Amino acid sequence: MTSVASSSPMVSIYDGQRCCGWVFARGRQGFEAFTAAQQSLGIFATQREAATAIMREAAAAIPAIVEGKR
Repeated sequence: MTSVASSSPMVSIYDGQRCCGWVFARGRQGFEAFTAAQQSLGIFATQREAATAIMREAAAAIPAIVEGKR
């Protein structure tokens, strides 16, 4: 017997109390990553890859937020 790990259809990605984005399951296509500003970052093969893309985008946005550009 084999077991298959199932993933949630939607996952919220947080850094502490700050919501960084969401990952949506898109069936056979994979997982779509969205920023907190609701911008799609694309479709990824795994839920983990999508979450990593969101965290990278959030980390890149921090200097712009500090400087008041976002």
